[in-house]
Amino acid sequence: MKRGVSLERAISKLGYASRKIARELITQGKVKVNSKTIENPSFRVDLKKDKIEINGEILKPKEKIYIIFNKPKGVVTTRKDELGRKTIYDFIKLDTWVAPAGRLDKDTGGLLILTNDNKFADFITNPDSKVSKTYLVKLNKKIKPEDLLKLQIGIEIEIEGETYTTLPAKVKVIKTNPKTCWVEIQIVEGKNRQIRKMFEKLGYKVDTLIRTKIGNFEDKSLKPGEWRFLKKEELKQIAPNYFK
Repeated sequence: MKRGVSLERAISKLGYASRKIARELITQGKVKVNSKTIENPSFRVDLKKDKIEINGEILKPKEKIYIIFNKPKGVVTTRKDELGRKTIYDFIKLDTWVAPAGRLDKDTGGLLILTNDNKFADFITNPDSKVSKTYLVKLNKKIKPEDLLKLQIGIEIEIEGETYTTLPAKVKVIKTNPKTCWVEIQIVEGKNRQIRKMFEKLGYKVDTLIRTKIGNFEDKSLKPGEWRFLKKEELKQIAPNYFK
Protein backbone atom coordinates (compact mmCIF):
# COMPACT_ATOMS: atom_id res chain seq x y z
CA MET A 1 0.00 0.00 0.00
CA LYS A 2 1.22 3.46 -0.87
CA ARG A 3 2.24 5.43 2.18
CA GLY A 4 1.07 8.94 2.90
CA VAL A 5 -2.42 10.23 3.66
CA SER A 6 -5.81 9.96 2.00
CA LEU A 7 -6.52 12.52 -0.71
CA GLU A 8 -9.40 14.07 1.26
CA ARG A 9 -7.17 14.48 4.33
CA ALA A 10 -4.35 15.93 2.21
CA ILE A 11 -6.67 18.65 0.88
CA SER A 12 -7.74 19.43 4.43
CA LYS A 13 -4.16 19.48 5.76
CA LEU A 14 -3.20 21.93 3.00
CA GLY A 15 -5.86 24.28 4.34
CA TYR A 16 -8.02 24.26 1.21
CA ALA A 17 -11.26 22.80 2.55
CA SER A 18 -12.78 20.61 5.25
CA ARG A 19 -12.62 16.85 4.71
CA LYS A 20 -16.35 16.80 3.97
CA ILE A 21 -16.04 19.43 1.24
CA ALA A 22 -12.83 17.79 -0.04
CA ARG A 23 -14.70 14.49 -0.38
CA GLU A 24 -17.40 16.17 -2.44
CA LEU A 25 -14.86 17.83 -4.73
CA ILE A 26 -13.09 14.51 -5.27
CA THR A 27 -16.23 12.51 -6.07
CA GLN A 28 -17.35 15.28 -8.44
CA GLY A 29 -14.16 14.74 -10.47
CA LYS A 30 -12.71 18.17 -9.71
CA VAL A 31 -9.43 16.92 -8.22
CA LYS A 32 -6.31 15.75 -10.02
CA VAL A 33 -3.19 14.10 -8.64
CA ASN A 34 -0.15 14.38 -10.89
CA SER A 35 -2.44 15.50 -13.76
CA LYS A 36 -4.73 12.48 -13.38
CA THR A 37 -8.34 12.88 -12.18
CA ILE A 38 -8.94 10.94 -8.98
CA GLU A 39 -12.48 10.28 -7.72
CA ASN A 40 -11.58 8.11 -4.73
CA PRO A 41 -11.32 10.16 -1.48
CA SER A 42 -9.22 7.37 0.10
CA PHE A 43 -6.58 7.49 -2.65
CA ARG A 44 -3.16 7.75 -0.94
CA VAL A 45 -0.91 10.70 -1.70
CA ASP A 46 2.51 11.92 -0.58
CA LEU A 47 2.28 15.61 0.28
CA LYS A 48 6.02 16.05 -0.36
CA LYS A 49 6.02 14.49 -3.83
CA ASP A 50 2.55 14.49 -5.38
CA LYS A 51 0.98 17.47 -7.17
CA ILE A 52 -2.65 18.03 -6.22
CA GLU A 53 -4.91 20.26 -8.33
CA ILE A 54 -8.48 21.44 -7.75
CA ASN A 55 -10.23 23.09 -10.69
CA GLY A 56 -6.81 23.77 -12.20
CA GLU A 57 -5.32 25.32 -9.06
CA ILE A 58 -2.20 23.62 -7.73
CA LEU A 59 -2.48 23.30 -3.96
CA LYS A 60 0.32 24.58 -1.78
CA PRO A 61 0.44 24.76 2.02
CA LYS A 62 -1.44 27.87 3.12
CA GLU A 63 -0.35 30.19 5.88
CA LYS A 64 -1.85 29.09 9.18
CA ILE A 65 -4.73 31.33 10.23
CA TYR A 66 -6.19 31.64 13.73
CA ILE A 67 -9.33 33.71 14.27
CA ILE A 68 -11.28 34.58 17.38
CA PHE A 69 -14.99 35.23 16.80
CA ASN A 70 -17.63 36.37 19.26
CA LYS A 71 -20.54 34.24 18.07
CA PRO A 72 -23.95 35.80 18.61
CA LYS A 73 -26.75 33.67 20.01
CA GLY A 74 -28.93 32.24 17.23
CA VAL A 75 -26.08 31.77 14.75
CA VAL A 76 -25.16 28.22 13.67
CA THR A 77 -21.62 26.99 13.07
CA THR A 78 -22.25 25.09 9.83
CA ARG A 79 -21.17 26.47 6.46
CA LYS A 80 -24.70 26.26 5.05
CA ASP A 81 -28.02 25.95 6.85
CA GLU A 82 -31.02 24.26 5.25
CA LEU A 83 -33.39 26.37 7.38
CA GLY A 84 -31.87 29.61 6.13
CA ARG A 85 -30.51 30.65 9.52
CA LYS A 86 -27.43 32.84 9.78
CA THR A 87 -24.14 30.94 9.99
CA ILE A 88 -20.73 32.02 11.25
CA TYR A 89 -19.64 32.34 7.61
CA ASP A 90 -22.09 35.21 7.12
CA PHE A 91 -19.77 37.14 9.42
CA ILE A 92 -16.37 35.70 8.45
CA LYS A 93 -15.59 35.99 4.76
CA LEU A 94 -12.08 34.90 3.76
CA ASP A 95 -10.49 33.41 0.67
CA THR A 96 -8.79 30.81 2.89
CA TRP A 97 -10.93 28.01 4.31
CA VAL A 98 -11.27 28.05 8.10
CA ALA A 99 -13.36 25.86 10.37
CA PRO A 100 -14.44 26.10 14.01
CA ALA A 101 -12.20 24.44 16.57
CA GLY A 102 -14.84 22.86 18.77
CA ARG A 103 -18.50 23.70 18.94
CA LEU A 104 -20.98 26.25 20.20
CA ASP A 105 -24.62 25.33 19.66
CA LYS A 106 -27.10 27.77 18.13
CA ASP A 107 -28.38 29.01 21.48
CA THR A 108 -24.90 29.62 22.94
CA GLY A 109 -22.90 32.78 22.34
CA GLY A 110 -19.33 33.78 23.00
CA LEU A 111 -15.77 33.04 21.96
CA LEU A 112 -15.13 30.61 19.12
CA ILE A 113 -11.82 29.88 17.39
CA LEU A 114 -11.71 29.28 13.64
CA THR A 115 -8.58 28.02 11.92
CA ASN A 116 -7.17 26.12 8.96
CA ASP A 117 -4.71 24.38 11.30
CA ASN A 118 -6.38 21.01 11.87
CA LYS A 119 -3.65 19.78 14.19
CA PHE A 120 -4.15 22.77 16.48
CA ALA A 121 -7.94 22.36 16.37
CA ASP A 122 -7.63 18.70 17.35
CA PHE A 123 -5.29 19.63 20.20
CA ILE A 124 -7.49 22.24 21.87
CA THR A 125 -10.63 20.09 21.59
CA ASN A 126 -9.00 16.97 23.05
CA PRO A 127 -9.80 16.71 26.80
CA ASP A 128 -6.33 15.22 27.36
CA SER A 129 -4.82 18.57 26.35
CA LYS A 130 -6.52 20.22 29.36
CA VAL A 131 -7.43 23.38 27.40
CA SER A 132 -10.22 24.80 29.52
CA LYS A 133 -13.33 26.63 28.33
CA THR A 134 -15.05 29.02 30.70
CA TYR A 135 -18.75 29.89 30.48
CA LEU A 136 -21.12 32.34 32.11
CA VAL A 137 -24.46 30.67 32.83
CA LYS A 138 -27.77 32.23 33.82
CA LEU A 139 -30.01 29.77 35.67
CA ASN A 140 -33.71 30.01 36.40
CA LYS A 141 -33.21 29.79 40.17
CA LYS A 142 -30.61 29.90 42.90
CA ILE A 143 -28.21 26.96 42.82
CA LYS A 144 -27.80 24.80 45.92
CA PRO A 145 -24.32 24.39 47.50
CA GLU A 146 -24.64 20.61 47.25
CA ASP A 147 -25.24 20.88 43.49
CA LEU A 148 -22.12 23.00 43.08
CA LEU A 149 -20.21 20.18 44.77
CA LYS A 150 -21.72 17.59 42.42
CA LEU A 151 -20.53 19.60 39.41
CA GLN A 152 -17.08 19.90 40.94
CA ILE A 153 -16.89 16.14 41.37
CA GLY A 154 -18.53 15.11 38.08
CA ILE A 155 -22.04 13.91 37.29
CA GLU A 156 -23.66 11.44 34.94
CA ILE A 157 -25.43 12.81 31.87
CA GLU A 158 -26.69 11.25 28.66
CA ILE A 159 -24.69 11.82 25.47
CA GLU A 160 -26.02 10.31 22.24
CA GLY A 161 -28.03 7.73 24.15
CA GLU A 162 -25.18 6.63 26.42
CA THR A 163 -24.36 7.47 30.04
CA TYR A 164 -21.34 9.73 30.36
CA THR A 165 -19.61 10.91 33.54
CA THR A 166 -18.32 14.45 33.24
CA LEU A 167 -14.84 15.39 34.39
CA PRO A 168 -14.60 17.62 37.48
CA ALA A 169 -15.59 21.22 36.72
CA LYS A 170 -14.58 24.47 38.37
CA VAL A 171 -17.75 26.34 39.26
CA LYS A 172 -18.68 29.36 41.36
CA VAL A 173 -21.67 31.64 41.87
CA ILE A 174 -21.20 35.12 40.37
CA LYS A 175 -24.50 36.77 41.25
CA THR A 176 -27.83 35.67 42.63
CA ASN A 177 -31.30 37.10 43.26
CA PRO A 178 -34.68 35.58 44.16
CA LYS A 179 -35.54 34.52 40.57
CA THR A 180 -32.21 33.92 38.79
CA CYS A 181 -28.60 32.96 39.41
CA TRP A 182 -25.41 33.63 37.42
CA VAL A 183 -22.75 30.94 37.61
CA GLU A 184 -19.27 30.67 36.09
CA ILE A 185 -18.21 27.16 35.08
CA GLN A 186 -14.95 25.93 33.59
CA ILE A 187 -14.60 22.56 31.83
CA VAL A 188 -12.00 20.86 29.60
CA GLU A 189 -14.52 18.82 27.61
CA GLY A 190 -16.86 19.80 24.82
CA LYS A 191 -19.63 17.24 24.47
CA ASN A 192 -22.78 18.24 22.61
CA ARG A 193 -24.85 20.60 24.81
CA GLN A 194 -22.85 19.33 27.79
CA ILE A 195 -23.26 22.29 30.14
CA ARG A 196 -27.00 22.52 29.53
CA LYS A 197 -27.35 18.81 30.23
CA MET A 198 -25.27 19.08 33.42
CA PHE A 199 -27.52 21.75 34.89
CA GLU A 200 -30.72 20.13 33.61
CA LYS A 201 -29.72 16.87 35.31
CA LEU A 202 -29.66 18.80 38.60
CA GLY A 203 -33.07 20.41 37.96
CA TYR A 204 -32.06 23.79 36.56
CA LYS A 205 -32.95 25.50 33.30
CA VAL A 206 -30.21 27.37 31.46
CA ASP A 207 -31.61 30.70 30.25
CA THR A 208 -28.32 32.15 28.94
CA LEU A 209 -24.99 30.51 28.08
CA ILE A 210 -21.92 32.46 26.98
CA ARG A 211 -18.36 31.23 26.49
CA THR A 212 -16.12 33.91 27.98
CA LYS A 213 -12.66 32.36 27.96
CA ILE A 214 -10.60 29.69 26.16
CA GLY A 215 -7.56 28.59 28.16
CA ASN A 216 -6.33 31.81 29.74
CA PHE A 217 -7.48 33.94 26.81
CA GLU A 218 -10.41 36.36 26.91
CA ASP A 219 -11.38 39.46 24.95
CA LYS A 220 -14.03 41.60 26.62
CA SER A 221 -13.78 44.27 23.89
CA LEU A 222 -14.92 41.94 21.08
CA LYS A 223 -18.63 42.51 20.47
CA PRO A 224 -21.06 39.79 19.27
CA GLY A 225 -20.61 39.34 15.52
CA GLU A 226 -17.05 40.72 15.52
CA TRP A 227 -13.88 38.76 14.78
CA ARG A 228 -10.14 39.32 14.48
CA PHE A 229 -6.91 37.42 13.96
CA LEU A 230 -5.22 36.05 17.06
CA LYS A 231 -1.70 37.15 17.97
CA LYS A 232 1.09 34.69 18.74
CA GLU A 233 1.15 35.59 22.43
CA GLU A 234 -2.63 35.07 22.60
CA LEU A 235 -2.30 31.61 21.08
CA LYS A 236 0.15 30.77 23.86
CA GLN A 237 -2.48 31.89 26.39
CA ILE A 238 -4.90 29.46 24.79
CA ALA A 239 -2.57 26.46 24.43
CA PRO A 240 0.86 27.01 26.04
CA ASN A 241 1.78 23.34 25.63
CA TYR A 242 1.17 23.52 21.87
CA PHE A 243 2.91 26.81 21.10
CA LYS A 244 6.18 26.34 22.99
